[in-house]
Parts: sequence; C-alpha cells; structure tokens
Amino acid sequence: FTLSFDYITTCDDIITKFERIAPNLAQQYGPIPVVGVGHSCGSLLHVLITTLFPDTPRAGNVLMGYNNMNVKDAVPLFEDVVKNNGAAKVKK
Repeated sequence: FTLSFDYITTCDDIITKFERIAPNLAQQYGPIPVVGVGHSCGSLLHVLITTLFPDTPRAGNVLMGYNNMNVKDAVPLFEDVVKNNGAAKVKK
C-alpha cells in the first residue's frame, strides 16, 4: 500500500482489496476469523478500520506500536473518545 496521511482513503483501499479476495478465501478454506495484524502505521490502520468501518467485522486485532506521532495527532478523534470514555490520559 502507498501510505499517506489520508488514512481514511488508505483504509478504504485495504477494505476494497480484502473484500475482493475474501470470497475466494472462504470458498477455499471455509469460514475463518478475520484478524487484523499491524505494526506501526499498520496498527493505526487496523484501529481505524475496526472503529470507523463497523461493517467490516473482525475477530480481533494484533497491534504493535503506532508511529512517531503523538497519539492525539495520529488517531482522529482520539481525545474525544478518551474524554468521553475516561480510558486514558493524553499528554498535550
């Protein structure tokens, strides 16, 4: 994948490509759980796919690191989600 800071378009491209191959995989191997695995920006993309594209169900995600950006800059709406859920504190 060509990465850019337009993460939503990148996520959409990933989903489109996966949806093209998923029927063949299911036909060949039967129903199997979908697990996202990502490192660095790949982790960020899987988090965005899981949260922003709920019609793309996953059994889970394996996330390793994010990237060199501060989480509030790297994850859209992170502060709003954290503020509303009280899950973590974000350094400003």
